[in-house]
Amino acid sequence: MDSYLKLIDNISDETQALADQAGSLPCPTGCFDCCRNTATMSISLAEAKHLSIGLKMLPHQIQKNVQEKAERTINKIEQEGYSEEKVVMGGVESAEIIKGHVEGECPMLLSGVCVVYDYRPIICRVWGYPIQNNLEVACCKKTFLDSERKYKPLPYNQYWKDCKELSTPPNSKQKKDATHRIPICYFVQYLLKSD
Repeated sequence: MDSYLKLIDNISDETQALADQAGSLPCPTGCFDCCRNTATMSISLAEAKHLSIGLKMLPHQIQKNVQEKAERTINKIEQEGYSEEKVVMGGVESAEIIKGHVEGECPMLLSGVCVVYDYRPIICRVWGYPIQNNLEVACCKKTFLDSERKYKPLPYNQYWKDCKELSTPPNSKQKKDATHRIPICYFVQYLLKSD
């Protein structure tokens, strides 16, 4: 966990430097548009371990609300023929099923507030800023629109690689791929489901 916390500190330093360079934080107050279609987004096991701390600290009623929201997402995607594995392997394709629907919202977004903000996954920490995502630079179209090329993008590819490394046991011969990530909605369901 210490290595993951160091990664988060590094990301915080890099996002703050970019915000200083740009003259402000990227997200307008009260905006949570990026949280609207992320319920099936996969996170690494390292991110999930950290996120579980924040979820377990929530009051019972908030946990229940988060868990019920995740269940609604799972019900919707499973009605469309998707399983957890298919969501992981389908990536963006599986997100299209819930895009624009209330079931697409991140389960941890309640009344426009991230209830686990200090424990949020890596992509939630960097989105809004220009990020290097494979061969392209991506960013929120509300924040750095038409200016994303002026700034050095955050190395999201490297952050994700680091998360995968931290999610694999030392000396493991397992591939660092889909076996080390989980869709947020399923993670929340597993962690918070009542017996």
